[in-house]
Amino acid sequence: MMADAGSWALYGKTIRCECGRTHRIDPQEVVWADNALDRLPATAGTYAATKRAAVIMDVRTGEVAGKEAARVLGASGWDVAEVFVADPSPGATPVCDEATYRDILLRCREAGIVVAVGSGVLSDLGKWASTELDLPYICFATAASMNGYSSANIAALVGGVKTVVRGKPPKAILATPSILRDAPYEMTASGLGDVLAKSVSSADWSMNQLVFGDYYCERCNSLIAGIEPLVMQDPEALARRDGAAIGALFEALLLTGVAMTMAETSAPASGGEHLVSHALDMMSLVDGEPHGMHGSQVGIGTVLVSEVYRRVMSIESPRIAGVSTEVNKPFWGKLAVEVESHHEEKIERLRAAARFLSAKGNWDRLRERVAPFLRPPERLRDCLKRARGAWRAEDIGCTRERLVRALRHAHEIRARFTVLDLARLVGVLPDTAAEIVEEWA
Repeated sequence: MMADAGSWALYGKTIRCECGRTHRIDPQEVVWADNALDRLPATAGTYAATKRAAVIMDVRTGEVAGKEAARVLGASGWDVAEVFVADPSPGATPVCDEATYRDILLRCREAGIVVAVGSGVLSDLGKWASTELDLPYICFATAASMNGYSSANIAALVGGVKTVVRGKPPKAILATPSILRDAPYEMTASGLGDVLAKSVSSADWSMNQLVFGDYYCERCNSLIAGIEPLVMQDPEALARRDGAAIGALFEALLLTGVAMTMAETSAPASGGEHLVSHALDMMSLVDGEPHGMHGSQVGIGTVLVSEVYRRVMSIESPRIAGVSTEVNKPFWGKLAVEVESHHEEKIERLRAAARFLSAKGNWDRLRERVAPFLRPPERLRDCLKRARGAWRAEDIGCTRERLVRALRHAHEIRARFTVLDLARLVGVLPDTAAEIVEEWA
């Protein structure tokens, strides 16, 4: 895999792209090495104006690497503030929401650099705080669990709704192979789910370019083309905690994050499958029921939405339904007002999509455009099963009925047009949601 990812040609480069944009790549460097912790002070010193570091961690990541990161920095003459993120309740994990963000912000104000030690939530909180404070940010990764490490996007709960907040990507990412290998395996399997989502998100992004003329970059969308087969061909290697397999997965996750930064949107890695996961998270806020890990939910969502795509693409001459402008307020409860405000932003796009699909020849153009990206749900589910990842509703602590409700209502929560909206326009959803969940999850 990567002896030292700091030598990769992509990181820190400026690319004049065929899409017409100039992509300036952050992170500037990735350190993948057994001595990554020892290299932290020098790496931080490259970007910080002062030797004052705020090291963000939680109880778990503090034991894995956070306290050692603080110690190593302190031994090198840094003034270090250990910023612990508290769990919201006993047995829970930290969340990236407005309250936690404000608390972290206060404790990082005196720093010259923000260092997050952890994975999804801690990475997002470090990114969010450093963006607001206009400080350099670096991340020490503790699990190959999600694709947000290298992106500028922050997955945050704002007003109770899962929202993408635009931040700044890290200047550097550091990781020790043995720490990623020894991470709880459900986190590694979660990372696999996030990588598999690429087939659906790529199709959705390309569809938006065709239907609405949205920006699209083939280079961004193909960054992991050479790595995806390495991950999918031998998923048992992940279950064996094979170092090369976990390294390949981590590389795919980082490059997917870079693609989002290059495109200045989450579209290269987040489509209808992510909305299913976000819907499950938001349902938990409404009724207090637990939800699963993000990537694990995304993996199951990818299988389900791949089947939705297959059913949609099998239609020869669709009859375009009327555009629904309503959200199910009773379903969303206390989040209904926020959900409705997001959905209202999409109504004109829904109408534009209906007009596009009604024009002669456009349905065939659409099918031809998205076909190269799609993967059969059988292949995706088999990959998750062989890797000992989550592939059934019960694997994420979810009933089938709950997963059906998520699939039926996920289209309401974001302004982005996805195959979930397309499926409603051509009559595949919501009526087949229960059948699809029963067959695939």
